[in-house]
Amino acid sequence: MITYNKLIRDGVLKKIKDSWGTATSHIASDEEFEIKVKEKLVEEAQELIQAKTKEDIMNELGDICKISQEIMKLYAITEEELTEAMSKKDEKVGGFDQRIILEEASEF
Repeated sequence: MITYNKLIRDGVLKKIKDSWGTATSHIASDEEFEIKVKEKLVEEAQELIQAKTKEDIMNELGDICKISQEIMKLYAITEEELTEAMSKKDEKVGGFDQRIILEEASEF
């Protein structure tokens, strides 16, 4: 058996059992879910980096959005609160419209 120890979508266990074998799992505690959902966001971001086609990029962005929604639910963050936080960040340090790549900077 392969050890994964990661958060999966609700239908994956059934797919495993119906298609190719057995699996063990458990329901995450609140504390474990908080860790695993953040790890899942990083996993999906890594998959986005590897995506090449528009379809693959859309699928990975969809996964990232879904995980982001789960994190928002976990912390009871509304879309309005998130939009406000994004706007404040844009006002403070700007967006990414200019596509600036920082090559080097002195330490502060």
